[in-house]
Amino acid sequence: MPIEIPLRCETASTWGSWQTLLRLYDDSTGAPQGGLSLKHSATTSEDRILTYIDGFDSKISGGVRKGHVVLLAGTPGTMKSSIALNLLYNNVRKNDLSALYVSIEESKESLLEGMDRLGFGDIDENKFFIVDIGKLRLEHTDADIGRDWFKILKEYLRKKVENEGVELIVIDSLTAVYSLTHIQSPRQELFHFFGFLKRLGVTTFLISETQQNGSAFGPFHEDYLADGTILLKFVDVGESDVQLRIRAVKMRHSKIHHGYLTLIFRDGQFMATPPIAE
Repeated sequence: MPIEIPLRCETASTWGSWQTLLRLYDDSTGAPQGGLSLKHSATTSEDRILTYIDGFDSKISGGVRKGHVVLLAGTPGTMKSSIALNLLYNNVRKNDLSALYVSIEESKESLLEGMDRLGFGDIDENKFFIVDIGKLRLEHTDADIGRDWFKILKEYLRKKVENEGVELIVIDSLTAVYSLTHIQSPRQELFHFFGFLKRLGVTTFLISETQQNGSAFGPFHEDYLADGTILLKFVDVGESDVQLRIRAVKMRHSKIHHGYLTLIFRDGQFMATPPIAE
């Protein structure tokens, strides 16, 4: 049974330790501590990974900067996995990139069925790799003994990048990884894990569950380590309707629109439009 990870308020001393880690993280990865630097202000489409959400990429400077680590956060049911699959599927098919989807919660067969329902069929399994927890356990017999899932993930990801040329990675989800492993020092372990992903040189999307009120993007303030955060949530419209909304909370090296957009999925395509009047 999955373990629920409670979201917590951080004390002033904890905030200080986060600030120290963030300074180290920025120094080790080359990320600017103060936001957008002049050195990286000019980018081209070749520097970007498209989300393939029509109307959204234009709001984040043409897509996510290559090599960045981005949180895809939202409450349950907000289509986080579908958005991630859409992103990978279209970048493999249209841009000939190699992609890896690591599922901690759902089987590969279930994901393929879901992709088929979304209209994402005929995937090239030599370019689009889907691995679930069952396969990881078979390949790493120590998984259920030591339960060091961060170590297991790092070893697996490194091999896929080196041997298969993977350029895009989705991990679904961070919350599920936490339920499988005992994290003695969350800030230190996440600092090293995010640093590893940056050094890997690929673009990574980490799916994360948020509270219903959306006050935090993960149990350990992962958004401070991420290069970007995309938030999804449901909004009540009137007395009987609900809309799915998306917004870019932050995106390093990008000029972004911070407001919410209504997210629609129709005919196999995601679209982001100005919010429909409430």
